Amino acid sequence: MAIKYRIAKVKLNYLEEKPEVYKVQQLTYPVITENALIEYISRSTNLPKSTVLSCVTAIGQAISFFVINGHRVSFTAFGAFYLKVSTKVAKTFDECKADTVKKTTIGFQSNSELTDLARRVEVQKQTTLSVTE
Repeated sequence: MAIKYRIAKVKLNYLEEKPEVYKVQQLTYPVITENALIEYISRSTNLPKSTVLSCVTAIGQAISFFVINGHRVSFTAFGAFYLKVSTKVAKTFDECKADTVKKTTIGFQSNSELTDLARRVEVQKQTTLSVTE
């Protein structure tokens, strides 16, 4: 398994001189839509697309329900979903209230096998692309 990259010219806008430098930029591909994923799962499992869609929908709803209610939802095959909460610090116990919560997001932690797989991905230069502006 390999990821492809190109070399991109970028400006470092956070520096006063704004120098132009080069960096490796991973090539991205089109988003895999829900329909394409369901088609793929249907073909690989010999289950009807309607059954796969029902299962995927039910799994998504279950993950949402449990994560929003404070549970960590773990899948052995790929990792766990959980609720992340960012808060402001308070100087006193009494100042620490619900309104000190800045934002909530959904987090994902990949399992060790998926993380290891990502670490072992081969990186290859895309030969048809050159430096981009």
